[in-house]
Amino acid sequence: MLRLTRLSPAGHSARRRRRTAALTAAALAFSGLSALVTPPTAGAAEEPGVQAALPDLTSANRRAPVPGLPDWSKAGYRGGAALPGPNEINPDAACQITASELSSQYGVRTDGSDATTGLQKAIDDIRTKCSPKASYTKLSSITLPAGRLTVSRQLGVDADYLLLKGAGRGKTTLVFRPDANTRYDALTEDGSDWDEDGMVHGAGKGGWMWPGRGLLRVQTREVSPKYAADHRSAPANRKDIFEGSINQHWASGIPLREGSALGANQIKLAKNADISKFKVGGYLWVGAANTVKFYQQQTVTNTAQYLNLHMRQQIFQITAVNSSTKDLTIDKPLEYDLPLNSTADGSPAIGGTTYPSRVTPLKVVQGVGIEDLSITQELNGMPKHGGGTYNVTPAEATKNYGNVAPEYEMHGIVLKWAANTWIRRVGAELTGSHPIVTESAKNIQIQESYLDGSWNKGKGGNGYFRGSRVWDSLYAYNTTRNLRHFTFQWSASNNVVVGNDFDSDLNLHGGWERRNLFENNKVTVPFEHASKNCKSNCGEEGGGGPDDSTWYPIWWAAGPKAAKWSGSSGAQNVFYNNEMSKQASKGGAFQPYYGDRQRIYQFGSDAADASKFKHLSTGGTTIPDWASKETVDFTKSNNGVNASRTDSSGSLFLKNPGRATVFGAEAAQGTLVDVSTAEQLKTALANAKPGETIKLAPGEYRGSFVTQKAGTASSRITLTGPANAVLINDGPSGTAPSCPVPTAGWDSGYGLWLHNAPYWNLTGFTVKDSKKGIILDNSHHVTLDKVYVHHVDEEAVHFRRSSADGVIKNSKITHAGLVQPSYGEGVYIGSAGSNWKCHGNTGGADRSDRVSVLDNEIGPEVAAEHIDVKEGTSGGVIRGNKFNGTGIKGQNSADSWIDVKGTGYLIENNTGTFAKPGVFANGYETHNPSSSPSFPNGCGNTWRGNKSDLGGVGKYAIYIPSVSKCSANPNVVHSSNTVTGATTGLTNIKVTP
Repeated sequence: MLRLTRLSPAGHSARRRRRTAALTAAALAFSGLSALVTPPTAGAAEEPGVQAALPDLTSANRRAPVPGLPDWSKAGYRGGAALPGPNEINPDAACQITASELSSQYGVRTDGSDATTGLQKAIDDIRTKCSPKASYTKLSSITLPAGRLTVSRQLGVDADYLLLKGAGRGKTTLVFRPDANTRYDALTEDGSDWDEDGMVHGAGKGGWMWPGRGLLRVQTREVSPKYAADHRSAPANRKDIFEGSINQHWASGIPLREGSALGANQIKLAKNADISKFKVGGYLWVGAANTVKFYQQQTVTNTAQYLNLHMRQQIFQITAVNSSTKDLTIDKPLEYDLPLNSTADGSPAIGGTTYPSRVTPLKVVQGVGIEDLSITQELNGMPKHGGGTYNVTPAEATKNYGNVAPEYEMHGIVLKWAANTWIRRVGAELTGSHPIVTESAKNIQIQESYLDGSWNKGKGGNGYFRGSRVWDSLYAYNTTRNLRHFTFQWSASNNVVVGNDFDSDLNLHGGWERRNLFENNKVTVPFEHASKNCKSNCGEEGGGGPDDSTWYPIWWAAGPKAAKWSGSSGAQNVFYNNEMSKQASKGGAFQPYYGDRQRIYQFGSDAADASKFKHLSTGGTTIPDWASKETVDFTKSNNGVNASRTDSSGSLFLKNPGRATVFGAEAAQGTLVDVSTAEQLKTALANAKPGETIKLAPGEYRGSFVTQKAGTASSRITLTGPANAVLINDGPSGTAPSCPVPTAGWDSGYGLWLHNAPYWNLTGFTVKDSKKGIILDNSHHVTLDKVYVHHVDEEAVHFRRSSADGVIKNSKITHAGLVQPSYGEGVYIGSAGSNWKCHGNTGGADRSDRVSVLDNEIGPEVAAEHIDVKEGTSGGVIRGNKFNGTGIKGQNSADSWIDVKGTGYLIENNTGTFAKPGVFANGYETHNPSSSPSFPNGCGNTWRGNKSDLGGVGKYAIYIPSVSKCSANPNVVHSSNTVTGATTGLTNIKVTP
């Protein structure tokens, strides 16, 4: 339908009377909307109320397990418990070490002196005096002062039930300057990396303390009796090799008498096992021996890469101990086969040695919290391994995927053999390697933290936000910048990554990591994010030289490649509702990546049964490496990514994701602005800031509601309210400008207007009795969710003036076009070419591209098209909507549910009906208007899985009036579309299977 720009005069009293008469019917039409609308209280305060806002991540807001998907409902601290607050602190002053007590009793000061000894003594005192009687609801605490504290040695945080808390991120900073006994004195032959194998003493080597030293290490320091003598004789720079060895499976591991199958929860210990070591409630490490058949399953054919290891492993809790049979019951089913040994499945021995599966009763550190502080590692002035000192700037480590100072590859926070530990509101700036790393940890929760940069991001696997051997953990609302990867690896499983803001890839790094959920993250990967961008000590994945690829938002470990360091990624690593984009060329535009936000992408999964492993392949041939295969469509022909399911809820993890499209640490620390009057709402919109949530109280809000405030990609702005929070504009009034732009003295009459206001979320509320409903001008990346727009003079929702990458979902639209039926669209995407003089702000055209219209109810009494897709727009998705065509007026050829003049739209799984009264020609139509600039208008669109009931009136479900105009990019109608009540048939073009 062609439309000319129309700026209405003041007045419209007729439409006001018409709307009033229809109020009761409208209220009844929307499920869940109360017919009683309470006005804001007279005399209410006109200043909006402001408070902190954070999505509820606890069990109270967790979804029940979704059939066919892994159970993520127990991820995080204590399986979904709220993180501790002041009420969980032990009231005994002896177990609360204050900042002043740190200074007066332990010599911990912010004057530049070394605080290491005092801090370690404080932790040790808590461990010996308070931890034995502490609990999750009776935590000890150490409060750090504001300022900078210098630390020269790794701090062992091995006191159970301890909160280590600073004065705030950026206010308390631990500055790591590793001393001669902490920096690594053994480097590889070329000097590029820490040589853990060259760092030896007695029976031990540096690899025993993998992943390496850190500033804060949450790990037991208990030494196995087997290595007590070596520990006593070791010099200061080797003692930590043996600390924690009580947990090493080669020191304390116990073999089996019989294997257990996947899904079992019984572990059958060897007959000579000391059953007294196993306690109900204790933690148990379970490692399955590698087998030749297991490597073959990963398509690894190079037998030189087969190793006697436990690639498949996990930490469980013991729920029962049978002393007579020497059987253990664990808290959840095994996720892998647990063979008796490496030959029990019929495989030949690897390297001629039969290798046993083992279990180990663990000594974990539990209940430790680290909050409200920052960490950094300084290099300037520090001695180099080969002589001299460092003099470097942070710029030298930015987009440099090499190792600047290999002898200082120390991490920020190390969690090893740790359980129910949390990190909250922590900042990390230029750590030596990983800012946060796990290595055998369970039920960890890391949230609201900001991690920026590492001095070493090169050979040896440095500079990650690293989740290795981590289970049932939650990574929520963190921001990372200038790191190499976010990784899961080495059998990590059942973890949830939600709400984060990353500028590096989500990296499934290998080692049979499986059943992890990545949802609602923002991943924006620049072209420069590549191993080839390296100044010194460079290396790609697997230890070779840099390749010519550039990392994409997802990296998946192919077996033939990842066997160099572990093995293939496993099954059911799920990506859902993430906002991912990649800059594929230097200076180029960022392009969406796996951009269907409702599609559930299960990597490493078989097409028939997603729980079963399927290696990624193309044309039936396994891929040897992910590099250069990043843009291959693996969702087809059982190529290893199961994408057969969709979900419209917005979260597979939370019942109510709240501000689900707000990402990162800063967003999580945004503010909540409560409003209850029209004036408060106007003020809040005029003063909105990134990260804020404006919350509407129930009631009517009458006035002109406009915002010109932009959110950001990492800190969106949210306007939210219940369905009975209703916005009404009694305009228009005043003198209109030649093109619609907020102008003093002119009220547009729009119910809600976002002008130059990208990155907003609009959720839950209602707009009615206005000239237009919700108008977006040059406001890209705006999401409308669960809004209700009804009884408007013209269109209900308009993505206009290049408001690209928008979403409207789970919403309802009725009674549009009450005054101007020819302008009464439900959802209007773009602008007619004749209006580009006003709305064509991108190359002369209105490029409101990649708009998604998902799971909405549109109609009845929508006078024009339910969705009008205008020329010049492209790449949108229209899915899962319900169209009720009753009341279509047919004016200006608006006589179908959808009119598509854009290109490259996917229109699938919608349901449309029509019943009189109304004027109805076809369910879906295309048109091919010319435009300047020129586009392939009305071409290259796809219909599949749509159900159409034309009520015995419409001719075709899908009508393509011109095939010849789209010969180079034809429209496609699949046979999965169905029609009833058509006077002619499904479509006028050839159907594609």
